[in-house]
Amino acid sequence: MANLASRYVALIKETNYGATPGSPTYIYGEVDEESMSQQFELLDREDITRYGKRKSVVGTYMASGDVSCALQGDEFCGRLIGAVFGTNSHSGSGAPYTNTLSETSDEANYPSFTVAVGRDGREHRYLGQVVDELSIGANINEYVMLSASFTGAGEDNTGAHATGGFALAAPSASDLHSNDAFYFKDVTVNFEKKLSGTNYSEFVKSVEISFSLNRDTDNSYALASQTCTRAPPPTLREITGTIEFNRTLHTNTADLRDAPFYDELSDGLLVDGTGTNPALSLKFVGATNESLVLNIYKLQYEAPETNVSGRDTQTLSMSFYALFDETEGAMADAVWTTTDATNVLA
Repeated sequence: MANLASRYVALIKETNYGATPGSPTYIYGEVDEESMSQQFELLDREDITRYGKRKSVVGTYMASGDVSCALQGDEFCGRLIGAVFGTNSHSGSGAPYTNTLSETSDEANYPSFTVAVGRDGREHRYLGQVVDELSIGANINEYVMLSASFTGAGEDNTGAHATGGFALAAPSASDLHSNDAFYFKDVTVNFEKKLSGTNYSEFVKSVEISFSLNRDTDNSYALASQTCTRAPPPTLREITGTIEFNRTLHTNTADLRDAPFYDELSDGLLVDGTGTNPALSLKFVGATNESLVLNIYKLQYEAPETNVSGRDTQTLSMSFYALFDETEGAMADAVWTTTDATNVLA
């Protein structure tokens, strides 16, 4: 019989890649859904003696999957956000605690996790998991949603697993965040200025931003092992996103507050900002002392999309991608402020 009380997703930070610590500390998230699973490749042999394949052996193993949850100011979400930046300056002797996240080209700085998934009476552990992609999106009348894609070594197949799974460590109320998640009311989008006061655009209907590390799984394997021996290294960093306005912005007016308008977007708008005045700033606010600010220094906008259908309201949608800023030596930064005292990359 299913035991719905034992469903959960937790991160266990690894000290050594692909190995769960002896006394694991579970970092629980209020996850809506997960799709973690193990995959393996089969090696087949065919020869001239028979008309069909007659030998097979299991080759390489790996595990991957996604988790999705509402963004909230807990350690679980903070760890995921930190995992796509790699460097953190942590400060605060009391709430709020601030994690100032910046990019790094040193793959050793990115954390790896054992992802523990409780499923109706059994815990599955997926080893050596690293975040490959992270997306955050906000829409009118919805919670702010976060999704993370993992990839890495295979599922733990030790004796404990083979005999029915690890002991369930289902969370209690004290293991979960007490505050509610972030939602649309306190999401602001600021164009070409640092977030402050009321400079944000009043016309944004939805926004989504994705960070991708394009991890190289092929070169995480080595001889004498069937699974990853190193964390799949990051390759080309990509930051992309989409913004939709609740109307078409035709020309520059004072009330746009530097939001891009159709004429300049149709010419292929490039915005070259700075660390002080980034091309785009997104701010997500939760409970008291909980917020996330994402700053993108340099943006290239793609062709805008706008059309009409019947008597429906005309809107404007635009996609963008970040460029490496030579002056800043990076593409973006983030500031994660919480009541949780933990350094998200510690």
